[in-house]
Amino acid sequence: MTKIRVFIADDHPVVRDGLATFLSKFDDLDVVGTAGDGSAVLEQVRALHPDVVLTDIRMPGMNGIELARRLRLAHPQIRIIVFTTYDDEEYLYDALRTGAQAYLLKSISHDVLASAIRSVHAGERLLSPPLMDKTLNRFEELARFKTQHEIGLVDDEMRILHALESGASNRQLAEQLFWSETTVKRKLQDIFTKLDVDNRVKAVAEGIRRGLI
Repeated sequence: MTKIRVFIADDHPVVRDGLATFLSKFDDLDVVGTAGDGSAVLEQVRALHPDVVLTDIRMPGMNGIELARRLRLAHPQIRIIVFTTYDDEEYLYDALRTGAQAYLLKSISHDVLASAIRSVHAGERLLSPPLMDKTLNRFEELARFKTQHEIGLVDDEMRILHALESGASNRQLAEQLFWSETTVKRKLQDIFTKLDVDNRVKAVAEGIRRGLI
């Protein structure tokens, strides 16, 4: 059996040693090295040739995001798993942009981690379940913005479209947006033209169909 060579990067010795001890119990996993800072990881990786690098985010000298970026540039064949307590969206998206194959929270069990290492080594990309909703919500937001831009709807028109969904009248729209009813009517007509509809109900239906509301 060819073992998966794993390198662990974490600035807490107890975490490093605990993970190394646990993962070494699996016949198909071989922990070839550990380090507590990014520079040491880069130096050792050149000599040890791991298949998978498991890295935390915050480490002295070089954080896990920068480490992942440098690893991907120097060793594109290595699979990278960010393994951290931080569920911050900025860290998540930065890690994915640098090419990390997985972003997992330390709340998962060690058995799940071992399985994730195998999956990532096989070419899969993984996220801890709590992060999946954040990623999907972000994807929906970007898709909605892209559609809005393609249609040519400005932010004021998007606010009106959302208000139409709740059944707001022209007077209510005018009060909410501090416009005259004449301005509201003009903006409604602009929305109808851009969505290629001729009334409020159709505008809402088209907005829903296109993922705008």
